Amino acid sequence: MRDLLARVLDSRLSVYAACLLTLALGLVFVFVWAPHPWGWAGIDYYHVLALELARGGEFLTTDVPWGYAYFVAFWYWLSGERLWVPLVAQVVANATVPLLLYRLVSPLAGSRTATLSALLVGALSFNTVYASTEASDAVCTVLFMAALTCFVRGCRSGRAVDFALAGLFSGLAPQFRPNLILLPAVGVAWALWQLPRSWRTIQVLAIYTAVVIAMLTPWTVRNYRVTGHVMPTSTHGGQQLWYGSLQVGPYIESRAYNPRKVFESAAFDYTSEAGQSIVITADRTGCSQRSRPSVTLLYWTDRDPRQVRVSPRTAANGRLAFELPGQLDPTAVYYFFEGTWPEHGDPLPTPPQGARVPYVTFVSRDHFGDLDRHDDLLDLFDVIRLMRALAWQEPVGAGGRLDMNADGAIDQLDLAAAVSTLLQQRLGESPLAVHLESTAVQAVLRLPDQSTLAVPHNSRGGQTDIEVSGELAEALIVKHKSFAALAAARAPAPPLVCQVVDDVRVNDVYYRAEPHRLNRYTALAFDNISRAPLEFAWASAYRFVRMFIIVGTDDVSTAQQFGAARLTYGVGQALSLIYLAAFLSGVVMAWRQRSAVLGLLLPILYVPATICFVLTNMRYTVTMQPLMFVFVAVALEAWLKLDSNGDSAR
Repeated sequence: MRDLLARVLDSRLSVYAACLLTLALGLVFVFVWAPHPWGWAGIDYYHVLALELARGGEFLTTDVPWGYAYFVAFWYWLSGERLWVPLVAQVVANATVPLLLYRLVSPLAGSRTATLSALLVGALSFNTVYASTEASDAVCTVLFMAALTCFVRGCRSGRAVDFALAGLFSGLAPQFRPNLILLPAVGVAWALWQLPRSWRTIQVLAIYTAVVIAMLTPWTVRNYRVTGHVMPTSTHGGQQLWYGSLQVGPYIESRAYNPRKVFESAAFDYTSEAGQSIVITADRTGCSQRSRPSVTLLYWTDRDPRQVRVSPRTAANGRLAFELPGQLDPTAVYYFFEGTWPEHGDPLPTPPQGARVPYVTFVSRDHFGDLDRHDDLLDLFDVIRLMRALAWQEPVGAGGRLDMNADGAIDQLDLAAAVSTLLQQRLGESPLAVHLESTAVQAVLRLPDQSTLAVPHNSRGGQTDIEVSGELAEALIVKHKSFAALAAARAPAPPLVCQVVDDVRVNDVYYRAEPHRLNRYTALAFDNISRAPLEFAWASAYRFVRMFIIVGTDDVSTAQQFGAARLTYGVGQALSLIYLAAFLSGVVMAWRQRSAVLGLLLPILYVPATICFVLTNMRYTVTMQPLMFVFVAVALEAWLKLDSNGDSAR
């Protein structure tokens, strides 16, 4: 048996057989059955992005990098909306991984180790599963392996063309998996340590670095042009970091149950993109028995009270878009709309009271503080002020506006009225019966559904300092209403007029919304980390190991549920544990042998080191899974007593 295996490993045909096996398995997963629940259209929204690109549209996001969307779009452009075409293309590309792995490993550990590695990756790679759905993993793995193979070959040959090809693939890979963006720098550092100190070494590494930069530059320039920020990959990392900061302590396996997830929503309408233009969009509604109006926007700020009139442009989706100049941090921006008709002299404002009851939005990098510096709004912070006044006799401020019933005193009736006003749209006109409990340490507001909002006495004054539990309390922390609008509602009703616009949104366009979300999610993450740094460090260390293992659950809030999910997760967990154990054994054996394949540990460890602090699962390790099979091959050779270079050990 051992002799038969030796002959198989000595045949170059075995490598091509591994490629054919990968191809066959990939086609089965595409056209017959795949052990994942996503179908052809994939995990993310690449299908939608690619369709728009194939039709000649723009790439309207910075949330994901361009690489995979354009890969799929090319095949849609070529074949129409046939989802199987890009899947077959990536299955074919994935079938080259065994050959790439062989070329990488053969000069490092001998042909038998390389062939066995190719056979293992051909039969067992999880990338083959992901090649059957529109996800970036399989194509990224091909680029990653091509980059590594060319780089190692360049280090051995010293040829500039090998380093140029390595730079090409290394620069493309982060546009499929953003966390790979620092890997070229790691490779250069390793090469400077390993290669002879010579002018030639500096030349070829400069070529490699220049090509990497050249591949990253167009996307970086595009992102800078549309957002005003230098972003070589995507804005999604902030959200992933926040998710990772939620998965700590008792919530280490699932962020879904961490009560701090409620702070994803802000207390105000605001933008942290200070200095960038503000884009306000709205739908033009028209009015009964009138033609569609001409609409303008009038705005002023708390820094400059002069009203400025802005004309709109019509966006591709038919909405009106008004662009205001960038503002300093902090600034309150007030605005309203006017609609005019050629046949009618007087313009109609929206809101109906115009400048007396304007819309308000804020420009600030303070993500959690009270941005309403001029007390224009009734909001969460006013509720907190009322709670602190009743619990610890602190002043409420707000120019007397928090005396909601105008009886000259601040009491629990005012607190109940403020909460009822903020939740009125949710609960109707009936006032809420709320109860405030206080100690020297904290004040707790209890709402009718038994949800609670707790304010610590030593709070720093931020939204994230409070503790929230329950549906009504969660709704309360993001509600706000204009004091001017509340006063206008109590006045005699004006004649019925139409709204010239509706569905008003501020910075809803992707090039403003996504950088702002990056800022907010990053701030949320660091806020969480600062509150539990040791727990976060432990959770990151746990995820460093955990991401090598498939772990399923029946919890619909934690893991994807689908037919045969329990069986699939169970088989996946067993296989991942077996190959992880075999990998670790191979590492020990390679260390004892002082094998050159130990250098492959650097890219293997790079991946968990760069993502263990964000939301992760086993899928994020499939990019370097082929390298792990090299160490599995080393272990198998030792167990079977096979020589890595030719003859079986007898």
